[in-house]
Amino acid sequence: MSAALGAALLAAPALAYAADGVTPGQDSAATATTNPAPDATPTDTPTSAPSDTPSDTPTPSNPPIGEPSDTPTPADPTPSDPPSSDPTAAPSSSAPADGTGAPVFGNVGSDPSDAGFLTVAVFSDSAITEVSADLTELRGADPATVVVTGFTLVSGTPQDGVWRSPRMSQLPSYGSYDVTVSAQDSDGDSTSSAHATTVDVEPKPVFADRSISPAVLDVEHTHVTLSGRISLFDPITGDTSPLAGKTLSVVAEYAYSAVTAADGSYAIDVAPKLNGVNATSVPVSVSFWIANPDGTNTYVLVDSKTLPVVVSPSRIRLDHSSVRIKFGAKASSSGVVEYLYDGTWRPAKGVALDMGYYAKATSGAGGRFTLTDPYIPYDDGTYTVETSLDSYLADPYLKASHAQFKVDVINRTNICFCSSWIDEYSDLHIQGSMSASNGKVPPNRKLYLQQSADGKTGWKSLGWFTAKSDGTFNLDGYVSVPKGYWRLYSAGSSDYQSGYSNSVHFNRTATRITGFNAGPEPVRKGHTVTTTGTLQRLSGTKWVAFGKQRVYILFQAKGKKSWTQLGSVKTDSHGHFTARFTAKQDGTWVGVYLASGSYVDAESYHDYVDVR
Repeated sequence: MSAALGAALLAAPALAYAADGVTPGQDSAATATTNPAPDATPTDTPTSAPSDTPSDTPTPSNPPIGEPSDTPTPADPTPSDPPSSDPTAAPSSSAPADGTGAPVFGNVGSDPSDAGFLTVAVFSDSAITEVSADLTELRGADPATVVVTGFTLVSGTPQDGVWRSPRMSQLPSYGSYDVTVSAQDSDGDSTSSAHATTVDVEPKPVFADRSISPAVLDVEHTHVTLSGRISLFDPITGDTSPLAGKTLSVVAEYAYSAVTAADGSYAIDVAPKLNGVNATSVPVSVSFWIANPDGTNTYVLVDSKTLPVVVSPSRIRLDHSSVRIKFGAKASSSGVVEYLYDGTWRPAKGVALDMGYYAKATSGAGGRFTLTDPYIPYDDGTYTVETSLDSYLADPYLKASHAQFKVDVINRTNICFCSSWIDEYSDLHIQGSMSASNGKVPPNRKLYLQQSADGKTGWKSLGWFTAKSDGTFNLDGYVSVPKGYWRLYSAGSSDYQSGYSNSVHFNRTATRITGFNAGPEPVRKGHTVTTTGTLQRLSGTKWVAFGKQRVYILFQAKGKKSWTQLGSVKTDSHGHFTARFTAKQDGTWVGVYLASGSYVDAESYHDYVDVR
């Protein structure tokens, strides 16, 4: 488009481009409206731009009636001169009403096929010999008047026909003109008709190669491609030039914009975000605005189409219908999301999926996905994987689907060795409780007491006991070696993990009395009974002498249940001791060491002596 034409276009008055005013070569279905009034459709088209600043982006609130045709127009719609078909204006076909024989005018207006020509229908009692017109600008401080002559007969007869002007290239500018026509016949009669009509002489858009595809939007066709070429026809010069650098407004649920290329072509690719997941169709249009010299703007609809929306069924195939995890692990699921298309299930890439509120993923190549719940499950449960229901993330071309899997949690067993000690009798006090991560008491409540010298290796089970139904326990158990580390252990099961308590450490030293003997045996009543033995303590893994310690000698008479302390004796440096007593009756003798500090009591072998 030339610079002069572009400047003139911006200064042009309001236009109304409609199918009944088609420029030669123009696609007749493309329409336009000057400052259209509000209307209900299309819903997303904007209103007319302010009069002083035309907008290239929005569309009007009332688009032109009818949609553009999908039939492309010729690439170079330059009109011919004279026209190839008869103008639509019809001759009068009647005699002058006043009987004077002066010419009578019928229809006066722009040539419907080219606004650069004026057509006049005129009748007279003799042949018309001359037709002329005066065109006066309707706007401007000093409106100019242009005389147009040289009309030629294009249809009918010289007496009753339609006359067409040459191209009105002498017009000073685009705009609206008041038309006064004059005619003279061969009898010398003449007549004039002031203000016979008003014509608009404006550049008009011409469309070619228009296309909106695909015909249907579905899961495999989510983008819309709009293409075509736009030119401007100049009725004053008769030239057609590309509409280059023009901002176009595209509406496909939401508004987009594009700019025409140097040759006036456009190729626009948009991905409509459907207005809701239940959309059944999408109206698509491309348009632009022309600024008029009177400050108004004209909306030009280039192309439009309503595309149906097809929604395909979807499905989720999980790799596993159930999983077993240890407590502390997270619940995960993987699988494939697919959609049904042309009778075949196909992998769906880019589909948003949810598992609960916090686990989200998008399917990748092959439709595969993995979802992991960020929170640890505390018990068995059923998880649901589903295509996202979020209106911003859900795929509007797929029906929602879901799949479920079960999670079997192998619960953790918790054991508290809450309170413990070893007394001087080498009895280990065991008090605490057991429970599971699911808040229940494991059905197998058997607990094993284990011991290790260093608390790291060599753990050995000393025995077992059963916790109460509420998981608590409180008891004492004899340990032969009261020095080291102890812990409690619970064996695992199908639903509960094996468990260990905290370990406890005690450092008492074991003692023992070896070689104890009371004699002679038998012994006469009143004679002496001699008791001997050796007191030892454990040092590491060896027993050594425990000297300078007091050992008590106790006696239990035959048939009695109580013990009587007869006396005590200190051990020598080798741990040996000897004590003598008078034999009085049959009974059992024993030596006892009562521990002090960190040692453990010791009790000797029981020796029975027969007194006669």
